[in-house]
Amino acid sequence: MKLLMVQVPTSHLGAQEKVYPLGLSRLSSLVPKDIEKQVLDMNLSLDPWTELKGALETFGPDVVALSFRNLDPLAGHQASYLSSLKTAGILVRTLAPKARILAGGPAFSLFGKRLMAEVPQIDIGLAGEGELVFPQLITSVLLPDKIPGILWRNKTQVVSNPPGPKIAMDDIPQMDTAAFCPTDYARANTYVAAMGIEGKRGCDLWCGYCLYPFLGGTCMRLRSPSKIVDEMERLHKEFGILLFHFTDSVVNRPADHFEQLCLELIRRKLTLTWTGFFREDSLTAQNLTLALKAGLGAIYFSGDALTRHGLNLLNKRLTPDDILSASKLTAENKILTMCHFLVNLPGEEQKEIKEAEKMLDQLLSIHGPAGNLGAVIFNHVRLYPNAPMTQGLIRSGDLDPNTDLLYPVYHNPVKFNHILHEFEARCHSAGVFSRLALTPGPQGHMQATHI
Repeated sequence: MKLLMVQVPTSHLGAQEKVYPLGLSRLSSLVPKDIEKQVLDMNLSLDPWTELKGALETFGPDVVALSFRNLDPLAGHQASYLSSLKTAGILVRTLAPKARILAGGPAFSLFGKRLMAEVPQIDIGLAGEGELVFPQLITSVLLPDKIPGILWRNKTQVVSNPPGPKIAMDDIPQMDTAAFCPTDYARANTYVAAMGIEGKRGCDLWCGYCLYPFLGGTCMRLRSPSKIVDEMERLHKEFGILLFHFTDSVVNRPADHFEQLCLELIRRKLTLTWTGFFREDSLTAQNLTLALKAGLGAIYFSGDALTRHGLNLLNKRLTPDDILSASKLTAENKILTMCHFLVNLPGEEQKEIKEAEKMLDQLLSIHGPAGNLGAVIFNHVRLYPNAPMTQGLIRSGDLDPNTDLLYPVYHNPVKFNHILHEFEARCHSAGVFSRLALTPGPQGHMQATHI
């Protein structure tokens, strides 16, 4: 049997920053030696479709596994990557008409049945994690009704099998670094970590817009700190990887696991740097000091709202003071900090806009003198079918229940749709003044307009 494993394109054409295909690499390591295997990450190719055509024609696969990572680029963009999956399906079926076509990945998992309808060439869909079931999908005799967590075609009907157990994090397979070489990704990037590291899967926070609990489960499954650092050490020593990004929904929860991880990194004395998304109310002076000793290079915060209304709406279980206190800690330690916020949220009016403006000014005044603010990233909420906020908008009549959410849909009412741009301009001025070690006057460029 011949198996071709493909990461389909899910990035803007010409984007220089690459992301290591962590999930596909782990699945690749599970392929038995008696199966002849080739891999292709189309995101590394200047002409990806020619590369896929060549692989199909010269290799002649019996099974093609398509990994679909992202639905769209977010950040307000209206682009959809669905065309990549559709074109890949058509091309595979044309050039390898007898091949079994598999599809999976995070984006596929969100819209499994719908994507099976949109891409009729797909024979089997894998929803969720694949490590426990992927080997059963590449056998010569396939029994789809016996495999948990897959979607398959029973004549004209797409059948969705109930999910099976989730893998224990200490049992996840190693990356197949022979098939997917980490240096191919790291050398392409200039400022973003190409290499992801898994410390845990699942999330118990239930933020109003987020699908992490849907994708990874509602409980955190923790990986042993020693196994996490084993993987980092191997990638560092064998491939020269210097910068890692934790793929965890929140890297510093639970606190004891995070502190054990930092202590293990310190014990190994590795000269590497790492980043991750941090929860503001779990950050303390003590564990931040520990993290810095362990190689922390930058912190990403996802406070997501600048107002009390927004924090409650998003079920963040945070207060504005939590966000400000965390920013003060990173400023005092001069650690590079990126902050993410959603604006023009449901129910926001002039009062909330003013409150958001004041909160933003407080954050800028904290980070400005320290010069440690890498960026403040503003977005509108991308609406997904199963997210609590989406269901709330439907119940309130603010969203048509028939809206097709497969394609990018953002909550951005016209009344305040300028606020994102106002706030971006405000942060740009503050960033420039911070780098120049200047303080704007009372009528300086940091003053917002049209509010």
